[in-house]
Amino acid sequence: MKMREAVPEDAATIRDIALATISVTDDVRSKVMERAYQQEEIVRAIGSSEEAKEQLFIVGEAEGDVIGFYHAIDRGDTWEVLRLYLHPAHHRQGLGAELLTHLQERKAQPIELYVESSNEQAIAFLSHQAFTELNRIQEEVYDQPMELIHLRYDPR
Repeated sequence: MKMREAVPEDAATIRDIALATISVTDDVRSKVMERAYQQEEIVRAIGSSEEAKEQLFIVGEAEGDVIGFYHAIDRGDTWEVLRLYLHPAHHRQGLGAELLTHLQERKAQPIELYVESSNEQAIAFLSHQAFTELNRIQEEVYDQPMELIHLRYDPR
């Protein structure tokens, strides 16, 4: 998979990838994702990462098509991953791990992120990648109550 910095023209594809990961039966997650992945929000996030050297918004391409992405902030001694998605058509091919490896190659340090407790597929993937649970929190996300799991990967 070829990695490159995201550009505003990627926003529609990024949105499509994120929304493709939602189960049709997960109404709460669907509402949150629809709001979180409005095209203007994605363009804003890409712009922020272009301006701030401590932020990365990276897309992964296969055969010229964007198939996955991550958005991370370097907190000095830890990566905070805000977004990590791979199109479902490309799951179980090692490509999600490639996205995380790319981040670690930029700077080898722990990675922390939050994942919705109902997102079983993401939790299974992250557990397989040696992420461990730090804690759980109850949070209102776009007016929707959610339980989030705080996970950490330590490369040492």
